[in-house]
Amino acid sequence: MLVNTPAHRGARTPLPPTSCSGSGFRHPLDLDTNRDVRLLDTIAVALTTGNPGDVFAASFDKRQQVQLVLSKNGPPTPEDVSAANELISLIGSPSVADAIDLFPFLIRRCGVNIDKRIHNLHTSLQDGELLNDFMLALQAYTPEANIQAEFPAAGAHMFFQKYRNAVPAFATVWRDVVEMLTDKTAQGLDAEDVASSAKKYAKLFALANALRLSPFLKTLTDDRNLSNKDCKERAEKLKRRLGKVCQYVSGVSHLIQKAKRLFPIPHRWVTDTFTGTGEGVFDLCDSAYDAVANGLKQSSLSPETLNKLDRHFPSILGNWGKNQTVHACIHAELRIILHFGLSSLHNLNVHPIGVSKRSCFCCVLWMESHNRIFGTRWMTSGSHGKPYANWALPGAACSYAIGADGRSSVDDAVLELVSTRLTDALDWLFPGQKRISDEHALNGDESSDDGEEPSEWRQRLDELLADSF
Repeated sequence: MLVNTPAHRGARTPLPPTSCSGSGFRHPLDLDTNRDVRLLDTIAVALTTGNPGDVFAASFDKRQQVQLVLSKNGPPTPEDVSAANELISLIGSPSVADAIDLFPFLIRRCGVNIDKRIHNLHTSLQDGELLNDFMLALQAYTPEANIQAEFPAAGAHMFFQKYRNAVPAFATVWRDVVEMLTDKTAQGLDAEDVASSAKKYAKLFALANALRLSPFLKTLTDDRNLSNKDCKERAEKLKRRLGKVCQYVSGVSHLIQKAKRLFPIPHRWVTDTFTGTGEGVFDLCDSAYDAVANGLKQSSLSPETLNKLDRHFPSILGNWGKNQTVHACIHAELRIILHFGLSSLHNLNVHPIGVSKRSCFCCVLWMESHNRIFGTRWMTSGSHGKPYANWALPGAACSYAIGADGRSSVDDAVLELVSTRLTDALDWLFPGQKRISDEHALNGDESSDDGEEPSEWRQRLDELLADSF
């Protein structure tokens, strides 16, 4: 919580010199790498149940015959193994052409996660400040003469039918689309009625994609005026949530069409037993105040300090009480790096890892430190810059990083950076120490979806949307 203070939100810093910098922990990617990371992200998302802690990662092993390597935050369950077998088989099946054909699997396996994404999008669409941002920006926006050019996404033309030959002003259409999408996201899907849910999700996708790819929203997310920073962040958050909803249609359809010639593909799970790590179950101290006192090297906190903490973090005690016990584990993307080891990575190619959830703050630091120290080029598509209490140091599991003193050079680099950020956060609250200006608080997009829409499923989408607007 403390390392995610306003002092760091949205801050940027150059990444270590051997790494390629970019928004959201992205590298300047060649076409093959961009394709791979997009496919891998979608595979990981298609395996995600949405249950707490259920995070998946995927990568390709191209050393000999191409193999898909899968991992999760912990050992895979029999259900995970079965789901991966089914997904890979379905992708290669001649009867599966796009996400619509795969929807029975997706709603059964990923239903909870899909509903969570729908709910999060609904929450954003109901944000009064965001709606006010729209109102003000629409007053200054000059749309294209052809209003359909403002909604270039697949299926978007369908909702113009309601206006017949009298299409109103762009601002009215925008508000109508936002209102329709708000209504459609008020409830999740019905896993018992796959056909109805598929039709509902197709309409929801068409609306969400229309907003996501609209030039108007782009003007808000691209705004470089610092006085509009809060508005920009709200627009970026909305676009991320729109992208997450769209990924189960556009991302999955793209995966099926691009991977069809390779799948079914040989695959394996990371089931290595890692020893000497920071994994385990840990009981935290009784009070969050005690943890802050330790960070400030004080025996107890003054009433003034307590008041400041309560003012800036009103939920600090409640959240601490709910998470007294921490189950620390090595996160999925790091499990893949540890599984590959170092000796097999002699080439200088970027090695992408797809993730079902954007990489956390500590995973980014660990990968960047590993890349800098050992000359590797591991990457994921994005990071939300948030730290998690359940993150475990790999420790001796990364054996080639262990020095003569028995310590991991990669872990030590991460600990130093985390310590610096915590010191910075405490100094933001309690001035008195020199503060660094930037950190690895990255806010890149969670999906590597570049907006390209497979043309093959446009007609199927239109069929599902017929008579629904």
